[in-house]
Amino acid sequence: MVDYHLVVLVHGIWGNSSHLAYVEKQMKEQIKTNDGSKLLLHKTGSHSGYLTYDGIDVNGKRISDEIIEQTSKIESTIGNKVTKFSIIGYSLGGLISRYAIGILHSQGYFDKVEPINFNTFCTPHVGVSNPQTHNLSVRVYNSVAPHFLALTGYQFFLRDKVGQLNKPLLVWMADPNSPFYKSLKNFKYKSLYANVLNDKRCSWFTASISRDDPINSMYNKSAKNIIIEDYIKGYESTIINIQKPFYFERSKHSVTYNDGSKIRFLWKTLNWIKIISTIILYTPVWAISFIVSSIYQRIKMNNRLKEFFKTNDLLHLYKPSTGSESDSDEAGGIFSELSEKVQDEQEDIVEDMYSAMNYKESYSKHIIPIKLDSHQKFIVDKLNTLNWKKFPIILRNTVSTHAGAIVRHNDPHFDEGKVVVAHFINEIFRLE
Repeated sequence: MVDYHLVVLVHGIWGNSSHLAYVEKQMKEQIKTNDGSKLLLHKTGSHSGYLTYDGIDVNGKRISDEIIEQTSKIESTIGNKVTKFSIIGYSLGGLISRYAIGILHSQGYFDKVEPINFNTFCTPHVGVSNPQTHNLSVRVYNSVAPHFLALTGYQFFLRDKVGQLNKPLLVWMADPNSPFYKSLKNFKYKSLYANVLNDKRCSWFTASISRDDPINSMYNKSAKNIIIEDYIKGYESTIINIQKPFYFERSKHSVTYNDGSKIRFLWKTLNWIKIISTIILYTPVWAISFIVSSIYQRIKMNNRLKEFFKTNDLLHLYKPSTGSESDSDEAGGIFSELSEKVQDEQEDIVEDMYSAMNYKESYSKHIIPIKLDSHQKFIVDKLNTLNWKKFPIILRNTVSTHAGAIVRHNDPHFDEGKVVVAHFINEIFRLE
């Protein structure tokens, strides 16, 4: 008879289970139980590659099914039972995890299993729509980028509407009346890690669930411009103490806006030329590949979703709890290799667009105001009613900070990510 603590690791968009291999390896080697129970780690595999395009909801259901399957497998041996549960989400995987635990909550899974740890690394809890919509380039980005990511893209950018609620899925998932919020609230420990630098996919405000951007993360690319007063002891230079000030400050040697306006304009222009040239360069090769792959993947996705919804009804998850107050008014095969190459190009172009639109440096020494819309404010305010432990992280040795934060693959420049993972294992993850 053995009691199990099931720990599930969920990868992000365009990803696969290998992305969390380093985290899994370190947890297996360093976390030991001392009460006779067993820690079982499971990396999810039902939403890899293009399957992540199918939506947060569909993939959330896939992950909840995996969890039920793993639980049943453990308990198929007489006397064995899952008594504790933790989940770790990376990037999109954090949102999928929040959806999955909402389903488990509605199914009564946690009536017999204690929810312990809920952790995310670089997860866009507030979506990925850039809030600086006064900028024309940003508006173009917010309009174009979702189309590269299919259904998940619309949910990422808060463009979707669920059920009869007439609000985006991420807004409903932050609503205290939703099963997703209720399930998240029940986890004993909730923590998140957020990059303060060079995370183009998941900037500070959304990964940290914040209304502010004190380090100017959507524009600044240099660690030299970030003033940090304190770090977490033992993890200096990487894990920032959020209780002490950390902020963006213009370098004394920077040119003024007027002096550098021509240079910035040229920089911006060159970035847009790069984007357009990339598209032209790959035409017809890339363009045709993209079109063929997109059509192929859309057909496959539509067929998958058609089959999925024949046997899965998620509408009951979008109904407020009976008798509770509603906050709704506050919420305003042969294509394998080809697909992989097209995926890389899509990712590069989306990031180049983000880089091009964020050409203008802010020179304020004060907290940088960001113009969140009503949906984004709702998500931030509601999720912050939960007791999160938040950890800003700064990776200086790589510009690929989104991947570096979890050591997504072997790279000599990802050593700072090993510090992040060590902090999570040594200081944050709990067995009970």
